[in-house]
Amino acid sequence: MTSGAVLLVGGSSEIGMAVLHALIGPAPRRVILAGRPSGELWWNAEKLRDAGYAVATTQYDAALGSAELDDMLKQACAGDPLQLAVVAVGSMSSATFGEGLMVNGLGVALLLRALVQRKPEQIVFLSSAAAVRPRQSIAAYSLGKQLADSTAVLLARQAAETGVRVLVVRPGFVSTRMTAELAKPPLATTPELVAKRVVRAVENQQTVVWVPRAMGLVVRALNLLPRRLLPVAYR
Repeated sequence: MTSGAVLLVGGSSEIGMAVLHALIGPAPRRVILAGRPSGELWWNAEKLRDAGYAVATTQYDAALGSAELDDMLKQACAGDPLQLAVVAVGSMSSATFGEGLMVNGLGVALLLRALVQRKPEQIVFLSSAAAVRPRQSIAAYSLGKQLADSTAVLLARQAAETGVRVLVVRPGFVSTRMTAELAKPPLATTPELVAKRVVRAVENQQTVVWVPRAMGLVVRALNLLPRRLLPVAYR
């Protein structure tokens, strides 16, 4: 992918930046980083500028409604057609259950719908294995991801008829700042390995990809077992 503008929603995300770097192609190219104002967002923007990309930043908030999202995307992408959008939005530390559902679920579902309407060539949505295997310990995150994941899968079917491809990425545990304080389980992965799997999935025009590949089989097996028989961490 070497033409058109590139958008990363979740501009401070380590996984999102790894995927962006893997798909962006050579400079010069216009890049838009959207997210809440933060040091990580500005630092990521400066790193891309140093590499020769034309970078703009814009504010994204999960509480934005459909009309506000349309306006945000229209302004952010003015001047260049949007070719690639990476959605890397999520939080396990929301203050309330409702906020967790909004940040990880409803807000992302509305964003994905707005992006499809702009008809980029490719949308990459970073979901989670927890969307298919919800866990009690991270209930708001899991249920939010489940809503957004289902929305992305449905949009992928509808958008394919218009030439828009949607890839749903379902990683297991990824070692990042967000998970630094958590015990690392089996099949843990890294942002760089997620990005490599995404590149292959985009090249193969897949709709869903698990990271690592075995995670899909593990989740299916766990869903067949009674939760009471599993360790608390896996329920």
